[in-house]
Amino acid sequence: MGTMTLLVTGAGGFIGRRTVEAALARGHKVRALVRQSCAPFAGMPDVECIAFDLGRDNGALTKAVKDVDAVIHCAAALGGDDAAMERDTLAPTRSLIQAMSTTAPMPRLVLVGSIAVHDADALPENALIDENGPLEQAPDARDAYTRAKLAQEEMLQGAGLGGWIARPGAVYGPGRLWNAHLGPRLGPLLVRLGDAGQIPLVSVESCAEALVLAAETDPPGPGLQPVILVDDDLPDRARFLSALGPKAPAIVLPLSWRFLDRLATGLSRVPGLATRLPGLLRPRPLRARMRPARYSNDHAKAVLGWTPTRFDQGMCDALEARA
Repeated sequence: MGTMTLLVTGAGGFIGRRTVEAALARGHKVRALVRQSCAPFAGMPDVECIAFDLGRDNGALTKAVKDVDAVIHCAAALGGDDAAMERDTLAPTRSLIQAMSTTAPMPRLVLVGSIAVHDADALPENALIDENGPLEQAPDARDAYTRAKLAQEEMLQGAGLGGWIARPGAVYGPGRLWNAHLGPRLGPLLVRLGDAGQIPLVSVESCAEALVLAAETDPPGPGLQPVILVDDDLPDRARFLSALGPKAPAIVLPLSWRFLDRLATGLSRVPGLATRLPGLLRPRPLRARMRPARYSNDHAKAVLGWTPTRFDQGMCDALEARA
């Protein structure tokens, strides 16, 4: 694969910045799109940084897409309500579709989606979740983030674009070690909701490398092909906490997620209450995070030539970098 020009949206974010670094490490040129400041990329060779709002400046986006070989679309909201998701995830994606659809030749697309789109209730406990698994069938019962990622995939699949939908697990790295698959944390106390099953984690460096490999790789068929991105040798919850060492909560209170599931199911039957409850007190978000499952990265390794990080090494690197 020769030198490519890659457009990275959300280049100032946690995944986006590492994706720029991974692209440069593989000899590519990068057009980095950020919402506010280009300061992080000042003086970097082979990086052209452009600052504007993806969802509001269609003209700038159309110019930015011109003459690039692939687009890695990282820009998205990580939290917030449906309005925030519309503004920061769905509106920019619509603008990107419009810009790419009027560009010839059309660049390859790599969407940074989420493993959260898979349906936790459709498979038995400890089942293997891979690209062939069903997607969430009741998005209204999930959180705004999952609904937006499902809608994002749907609109892109219907747009006639070619490339990949990457579905990373919980992305961790220096400065971001925690994830929602453990249970609620209150200061030094963690209420650990069960232990069985794997936590679907992927180190940010390994995730970024996979995204660049996808940008380099022709998909095996038309449209957008999904790939799940998780580390090798995924941990259960006890092993994850052990790997944190002194960064782990001082007090861990085990509690069965099934107990909380029964409570959440009862509360969901109270008229008008279900939509106001936090995720861990609503059945489907709770099961998506806590129901025991296993996760496969075999397809991503086969089609992208990706060598994922092993969890122990990824966590060690993240802790050392943070220190």
